[in-house]
Amino acid sequence: MESENGMRKHQPATITVYPQHQQVITTVTVHPNDQPPVSTEPGVTYVQLNPGHFTTLGGILKLIQILFAVICMSCASPAWKPGTSWFLFVVVICFILTLFWIFAHLLSLVNSLKIGASWLSIEYGYNIVASLLYFTAFIVQLAVWAPASSYFTNSNVAAGVFALFNFVVYACATFLLHKEVKNQPK
Repeated sequence: MESENGMRKHQPATITVYPQHQQVITTVTVHPNDQPPVSTEPGVTYVQLNPGHFTTLGGILKLIQILFAVICMSCASPAWKPGTSWFLFVVVICFILTLFWIFAHLLSLVNSLKIGASWLSIEYGYNIVASLLYFTAFIVQLAVWAPASSYFTNSNVAAGVFALFNFVVYACATFLLHKEVKNQPK
């Protein structure tokens, strides 16, 4: 509903109870400058779009990781040599998991969903593993394709080089997360 001055009227919170499931759904209206509510109860979450995360260095690095992964996948597909199969496995798995982290930050799940562990520590661990996997993947890809001479050599070497770039981006993200984990209150 809009009032006569064009401002949107805020409706009060509504509660709907479904007795057969014992589930309560609450709609909360939050003003744009207010902090979203955070629940300490397990299973209670508030989803809020948070595109501001992608203006931070960590958010920008995630978007670069996705971009480089798409370039790697497009340059290395299809896998003509066994080393490229490993390479594509690493790139695709990291692509999917990085998309998960992008949506987790975009929907503010890392702030509102309590899972019994620190989201920051889990993301830090993921970035360590992804960095190591990308390190092995770009070495394998370049070792397999650099000495080769075929029609597909140039694109596969380019995929290896972009994987090297992505390794550097994951390593930078890991370093940033390490600083955050180190400064995290215990």
